Formats: sequence, structure tokens, C-alpha cells
Amino acid sequence: MNIGVIGAGNIGTYLATYISRKENCKVWLHTSKVDAFKEEIILIEEEKCIEHAVKIHCISESMKEVVEDADLVLITHPSFMMEKTLKEVSKNVKKGAIVGSIPGFGGKEYYIDELIEKECTFFGSQRVPSITRLEIYGEVVSLKQKNEFMKISSIPHDKCDSICNLLTGLIDIPCIPIESYLAITLSPSNPTMHPSRLYELFEDHKEGKIYENHSLFYEEWNDLASSTLLQLDEELKEIFKSLNEFNDFNAKDFERIKSRYNIETPSELTNKIRTAPGFQGIRTPMVESQNGFIPDLNSRYFIEDIEFGLCIIKAFAELCRVKTPTVDKLILWAQELLGKEYLLDGKLIGKDAKHLIIPQSKGINTKQDLINYYKTI
Repeated sequence: MNIGVIGAGNIGTYLATYISRKENCKVWLHTSKVDAFKEEIILIEEEKCIEHAVKIHCISESMKEVVEDADLVLITHPSFMMEKTLKEVSKNVKKGAIVGSIPGFGGKEYYIDELIEKECTFFGSQRVPSITRLEIYGEVVSLKQKNEFMKISSIPHDKCDSICNLLTGLIDIPCIPIESYLAITLSPSNPTMHPSRLYELFEDHKEGKIYENHSLFYEEWNDLASSTLLQLDEELKEIFKSLNEFNDFNAKDFERIKSRYNIETPSELTNKIRTAPGFQGIRTPMVESQNGFIPDLNSRYFIEDIEFGLCIIKAFAELCRVKTPTVDKLILWAQELLGKEYLLDGKLIGKDAKHLIIPQSKGINTKQDLINYYKTI
């Protein structure tokens, strides 16, 4: 089987090396930094305490070369790159190929019209399959912790079971089909988790403020972040409740933070996050400055999870007429830091909102339009 992996970051390098070890699989990896790659890449499976020296079939900066013969394409680019990436993939991929985004939230389903016209199948995952870290770019990648499962939805949906079976065999993680892509888009994952912690860390940040330490993102997580995350989760629940007024969707597909972590209180959640093995050693997105550190406002934690996370959630809330005070609070805080204006007078009508990839930009302007869209894709 020919497999193209797009994006050579943490997840992309892990997928390319892990799948390359499977029999009868040839992997092409797309990167703009081909010269940084060694002939063999070390894949460390930390839970098993073993290392593999892996040779990937082809590492290329040509998107055409990576996808033109691929039966399966796995895209790991951040959401802010996906419009361009999917356009290039759609132009070069062969008819009938399977194209997936890992993870799949961030409005990526709004970019796939050309893929569907070529009779390709698109899928997205609710979360990443594993917690991984590049130790040395192009040389060493660590698989820190495999998730117990990965939920997937496909467009069209009738291909979902076969895709889950295929991926389960490739990554050795049970892949579970879910009925509607809506459960991918409204996943309580990075779009709610990262902003909750960033708000805790930098709630009162002003230009010129310096931090003495480069904090740990998860191991120093505190109850304010947990409380914020649980409040965001409640607002997501209300949005889904509104969309599912007439039981158009399967409620079991929609993940909740309390059930995922098996907790009830913020302090319980704090303890779970602080002690999760895969979260150990991960630093806050900060850059070194004179006399200390400052937040890295160019980090995907800021850019992706605000514009392609919270703003999408807010767009859904507007169509459902659901109040989201915590979403609003975080968007207002973040847009001031980032020098943007998405939210104005409580609505997504700020000067930068026109650039957002939200249902309204696809001509979806009512709750019923939104329900119909996710029932039919």
C-alpha cells in the first residue's frame, strides 16, 4: 500500500516511521526540510522501552510526488495551513484515494469539495492517536503514550468502517467509527484545552511583561485552567443539545471532558492532567527574551486554537442562539493579545472575523442549515 504523510512534525514523523515498519507499506513523507532528515530515523517507543531504526521510502518537498500514487494520504498540518494543503492534495491525488486529517477538527470539512468531486473519501479524527515528541527534527521521534482508541468520522460516512479497520492495522490503536463529522468539529480537545491553560498562565499579560521561568504546560497545570476547561465543555454541551433537539445525531459520539478523564471536580481534573505520563516534560509555548521568557504568540496553541477552535465554537453558538460567556471571555482576551478583532459587541462581526473559516462563510446561516449540512455530508 502506498501512503503519503504530509507534515513532518511530531505526529507526521511518528506516523511515517511507525507505518513504514508495516509489511507491504511504502511511505512518502512531505517536508520543506528534506536536508534535515537522516537516512534512518530513530523511533522510540517509550512505553515498551525499545528503539527502531526506520528508513522511510521517500522524503520529498514535492506535494505531487508524495500524493500522486498514494492510496492513503494522512495530513498532519495545523488548521491554518489546511486550505492551501487540501487544495494541493485535491489537485494531485488520484481518483478514489482516501485522504484524512489527524486531528480533524478546525473546520477542515469546509475545504473538501474538490476531493469529493474526485470520488475521494475524506476522514478526520477526534484526537491525535498518540502523544509524541520530536527529540531531534529529522532524526529522532518519541512515541510517549498511545491513546486507548481513536474516534473517526468520514465523508461520505459509508466508508468509515473500512477506514477504521485499515487504520487500526496500520497504527495498532483501535479506531472507532462515529456517525457524524459534527462530533469531530465539536471535539473538546485542543480548541478548548490549550486556551484554558494559556488563559491561566497569561490572563494579565501585557506587552513588556517578562516571566522568569519557562513553565511546564501540563505538569504545572492548576485549577483555574481546569475550571475554565469544564466551563467550556458545558458550553459545548449546550450547543450540541440545541443541534440535537430532534435527535438528529448520536449523543454517544460526542465526547465530554468529565467522562474522558473520569472526574467530577476541577481539582480531580488538575491531578489527572498533571500526572498523565504522556504530558510530562512539555513546555509552555514561550520564547526567550532579555532577562526571561515571553509568550510565543505565533505558536499554534494561540493561532490555531483561537481562530480555528474557539471562534468556530462561537460561530455554532450564534447559529444555535446559545450563550457562551466563557468562550466569549477567552476570545476577547486572546484577540487583545494577538492584535485581532473577531468578537465585537458579543458577535463575530469584528474586522478580522471575515477571514474565519466558519459555517457562515459556507453560506450556512441558520441552525437548520447547520443541522442539514452535517446530516448530509
